[in-house]
Amino acid sequence: MTEEYELDATGGSGGENGGDADGDGARESLGVAVPDDHVAAFVAEAFEDAERDTDWAEVVESVVADDAREAWAALSAREQAAELLEMAAEYDERAVERLAAVPLDRADLSGEARERFADAKRCRRNADRIRDGVADGFAAGRLDESDLVGALEAVGFDTDTIAEREDALEAVDGAYDVDFRPYGGTLVDEDDGGVPEGEVW
Repeated sequence: MTEEYELDATGGSGGENGGDADGDGARESLGVAVPDDHVAAFVAEAFEDAERDTDWAEVVESVVADDAREAWAALSAREQAAELLEMAAEYDERAVERLAAVPLDRADLSGEARERFADAKRCRRNADRIRDGVADGFAAGRLDESDLVGALEAVGFDTDTIAEREDALEAVDGAYDVDFRPYGGTLVDEDDGGVPEGEVW
């Protein structure tokens, strides 16, 4: 279960006027060339986790505290998506930090190291669920193209951090043969002509 966050009532992470109307900022965030009329669909596909079935309402219920619901409802759809994407990015960073703190030279994964690994998996799961929920929001019509593209332009999508997260997870797995769920989203390979490459580890 994702932990609840208090929302920034100012909506600073995803203002209505943030980003470029033509989607240049979104393409820059993704690091690939995407036609104007396909940017939002490309973004949603990159966020979607084929191994999960998360819906927008489920994510909102999980991450928005009860006393923040009124502030959440006052945000535009673009601002809501930006809030969620920012949360996901924070979870990615926390997962990387916790995995990096797991020693790889012990006889087994126990004690504090196991706790760090468990917390890293929780953060990883939360990040992926949130982005999958945003993808569902677009598919279900809660977000239109400008909402999704605008949110991405405001927050970005750091696939390098996700790749670092997965590499660190593989390192722990190599040392201790741990149990973890393969990544079901899409990472973008800039050296492959701008074609999204589904990475499953």
